[in-house]
Amino acid sequence: MFSNAYLIKNGSGWEFVSEEILEDFLDENLEILLGLKVLDRQYIVNIQRCDILAIDSQEKLVVLELKNVEDRVIVQQLTRYYDALLDEKPFSDKVDYRQPVRLVAITPSFHRDNFTDRKYHTLDFQFLEFSVISDGNNFYFCLKDIDNGEISKAIIPYQELENDLDLPTPPTVLLKVVNNLDVQQQEEVLRV
Repeated sequence: MFSNAYLIKNGSGWEFVSEEILEDFLDENLEILLGLKVLDRQYIVNIQRCDILAIDSQEKLVVLELKNVEDRVIVQQLTRYYDALLDEKPFSDKVDYRQPVRLVAITPSFHRDNFTDRKYHTLDFQFLEFSVISDGNNFYFCLKDIDNGEISKAIIPYQELENDLDLPTPPTVLLKVVNNLDVQQQEEVLRV
């Protein structure tokens, strides 16, 4: 269950406090959002760390790379994961490696370089933009396929805390540092 510390208000809406919290949410809701079953998280292959490995209903391997902020090199990351995974072929008892591997990038926005990299690449990448939307009473996680416009949603079990503090949004640099900490360290920083 998500607590009030997992979402923060930014200038234009809401966002996850860290990439790890985003990953936790997607792990719990991947079947609802994309019809996928998680095989593993933070899977290390050839010194590469894949955020989420999953399979679809046809036993295709799906590699998901998550970003809580815009990132210029997400296509290159997925390419490295693809290469390492095809060499190792993990979960071969569950994955049909005769089928193409799906490479999925999930981020709140894509840098223009991502489109250029994808345009001239031989692999097929699916770009999904996410947003956190509040309708006043509920929070929703929305995924939009930028190529076909399809949208999927899942409710975020979250309630906004009432407070009298008028705190500014934490700087992006701080959020990136917090994102690289382990869970216990993140909780300590957020408590402060």
